[in-house]
Amino acid sequence: MVTRYSLTFGPFRIDFPQRVLTRNGDEVRIGSRALDILIVLAEHGGELVSTRQLRDQIWKESVVDDGALRVHVSTLRKALSDGQSDSRYIVNDNGRGYRLAVPVHSTRATQATAAAPSAPTTTPDEGTRALPVTLTRVIGREDVIDGLTDQLPERRLLTIAGPGGIGKTTVAVAIAHRLSGRTSIRALFVNFAPVSDQASVASTVASTLGVAVFSGNPVPDLIASLGDTPILLVLDNCEHVVEAVAQVAEQLLQGASGVHLLVTSREPLRANGESVHRLSALPFPEAGARIGIEEAGSYPAISLFHDRAKAADDAFQFTVSNIGAVADICRRLDGIPLAIEFAAARVAHMDVRAIAARLDDRFALLTQGRRTALPRHQTLKAALDWSYELLDPHEQHVLRRLSVMRSSFGMREAVAVASCGQIDEAAIFDAISGLVAKSLVARDIGDADNPYRLLDTTRQYAHLRLLEAGEANETRRLHTIHCCETFADLGAAWEGKAQTHWLAQLSRRIDDIRAAFEWASHQDGDPELEIDLVIATAPLWLHLSLPHEFLSMAEHAIAAVESSEQAGSKRHVELLVAYGHSLWHTRGPTIEMARAFERAYLLSRRLADEALEFRILWGVYAHRLVTGRYVEGLALAEAMQAFADRFGDSTLNQMSGRNLAFAHHYLGDQAKARTLIEKVIAREAGPTRENVAKVNDAQMDGRIASMAVYMRILWLQGETEHAVRLARDCAELVASIEHDLSIVYGLAIGSIPVMIWAGEHDFARELTRVLRECTSRRGLAHWDVYGEGFENILAGKPVALSKATVPQLEAFASAGCEVSMNALILADRVAEPSWVSEALHQHAGSSVQ
Repeated sequence: MVTRYSLTFGPFRIDFPQRVLTRNGDEVRIGSRALDILIVLAEHGGELVSTRQLRDQIWKESVVDDGALRVHVSTLRKALSDGQSDSRYIVNDNGRGYRLAVPVHSTRATQATAAAPSAPTTTPDEGTRALPVTLTRVIGREDVIDGLTDQLPERRLLTIAGPGGIGKTTVAVAIAHRLSGRTSIRALFVNFAPVSDQASVASTVASTLGVAVFSGNPVPDLIASLGDTPILLVLDNCEHVVEAVAQVAEQLLQGASGVHLLVTSREPLRANGESVHRLSALPFPEAGARIGIEEAGSYPAISLFHDRAKAADDAFQFTVSNIGAVADICRRLDGIPLAIEFAAARVAHMDVRAIAARLDDRFALLTQGRRTALPRHQTLKAALDWSYELLDPHEQHVLRRLSVMRSSFGMREAVAVASCGQIDEAAIFDAISGLVAKSLVARDIGDADNPYRLLDTTRQYAHLRLLEAGEANETRRLHTIHCCETFADLGAAWEGKAQTHWLAQLSRRIDDIRAAFEWASHQDGDPELEIDLVIATAPLWLHLSLPHEFLSMAEHAIAAVESSEQAGSKRHVELLVAYGHSLWHTRGPTIEMARAFERAYLLSRRLADEALEFRILWGVYAHRLVTGRYVEGLALAEAMQAFADRFGDSTLNQMSGRNLAFAHHYLGDQAKARTLIEKVIAREAGPTRENVAKVNDAQMDGRIASMAVYMRILWLQGETEHAVRLARDCAELVASIEHDLSIVYGLAIGSIPVMIWAGEHDFARELTRVLRECTSRRGLAHWDVYGEGFENILAGKPVALSKATVPQLEAFASAGCEVSMNALILADRVAEPSWVSEALHQHAGSSVQ
């Protein structure tokens, strides 16, 4: 017997158990969550239902805020045409809850059902109780649970796949509870965790359903028992018996029309009719993101940590001092719920900052799973041991070796580190495919070049296995060689000819460069590979505005080359040049910078390498200009122009023309400087430069460098409006290029001084703030002297002059700093040809407020 009934109000009717909403006999399409709300309101007649009561009844397995309820109520009102033609159905009672504003009538009828095949000996209530009871809050999975519950009636075989600890079982059980609660479909839970024999899969299902088996094959008895009776079977933990589960699943679906299967496994069944949902990690803040306590709860990973930490120690709470550590924990654990729960359990005995500090040893730290959990869920290492032991030998080999990859990677990188005598490229491809299927390698289908990556926890585990296998040194050597080969031809980057896309792709490999250098420079590494790596990647470090980090690498490599037979070689010169450029941006025009370039120049003359000599001259020129030796700088710029003319290279001509313009500008010949820079700018507007990274020999955006000197010249020649307009354009451009070295150059040399001269002090203060953020982020001490000086001038504070160079003193003096002018007078600088007096004349009457 099946009890049928309906609830009617106005022109609407809800029929049960079908749960169909109609209006004047026509079905109204509505989301399952909105329908749940309507049913609860209808069952309470016109009584008020509090928001809390609605949440508790509709979101049984998880916690949501009032916002989610309001969204679904709004959807419901639209479906009912609530408020149109004076029709009013749902009323919000002063924010306390909701009620139906029309009478509700109920009709019930009992009808006999047709005889059905023999079914399992459980009633619907008993079937529901067969599902595990969720004792903890389900956090961050509401949309997945809701969406898959809606899809499940149309998908008879749905597999939830994902790595260990991602929460597959939790989500599957929540879906089964929700579907069972909404419909007349029974839901039963079949746990394959204790099953070790593939042959026992079918009998395990039969035992769970209470089906008597009268032959050696339980499947026919299962099919006969189930018939067309609606039932949902949750088949959990299937990865170790996946072949047998796939076979039984197909047989049940073909023979019993009422069966729906919800499967959890670390890899799909690859069965006929299967739909796969890859369960993703819980969202967490990106690296470097600053979050406050109020916004922390918007990240499910952090919400989960808070909930489980509170359970471990009810005194735990977020504070300004610990929220950053919590975000770091969630990020480094890749948003994997099981790992986060392990970390949160440690709160009872450790401060969260101490937990974050020990995550490099996470497999010793994260060991406090529930005593009643499956053995493989009691420690983080056990969860990964389970997955690793299910791999075939080739998959284990490839996974171990991929652990040296720090960034996303493609098949080329995988082959480079995993190839050996026992495994070829085809086998590596098959292994990668298997590891993706088994959720041990993540795949980003939107990245065609580097679609694969290892989660950080998986990487650390695989590296432990690599060490156990004694393969670490060999694999890291292969990885370093591959990095050197990838970056072997960066001459185009030095010369400003590198394609933007190409540089962007290589930039993503910066973590691999760090790892390769870490190995090569180590006691067990290879000094020759270390030198090759530093030389090959030098332009990239400057392209990424990371000269401070590159300095220590360069110093270590220079020491290695000078103690070897490579001293005086081209490789030695390359190192000195890269080192000199990095010194300029970090420490300024130091003696070390001058020595690096001058020594490189002497060595290059012996090598008779004119292209290399040109690059070195650029560094010597930069040192002379930054130290205020403008006459020498002009001579060097003219020498570089002669080189460029001889080479007939347009890119080198652009750099040389810009350098000449700067030298003439600083020496006070603005007419000559303007003629030169306008030629450069005209050529930069050509179509051939559109797809090229516009950087010069020191990895500075050439267009920004040209704008900086041009706006200064315009101001000094009295074209103040044009200069201010260009300063604003430059500030807008630097905000869009995401290249800190170019940003600090354009602001410090160009936009900020011009804005101060023009009396645009509020805008100058904002640009100075941006400048100092960049210098602080990248350790650009030389450029921070500009930022600190402008900041103090704009605030009416004294300017510290101890670290200021001549051009910096001139910039501060031109902005109205008398102390800087006095320093120039004492140094006998004002007697030389200079632009400063002209700037002061134009600047008169525009004092800083």
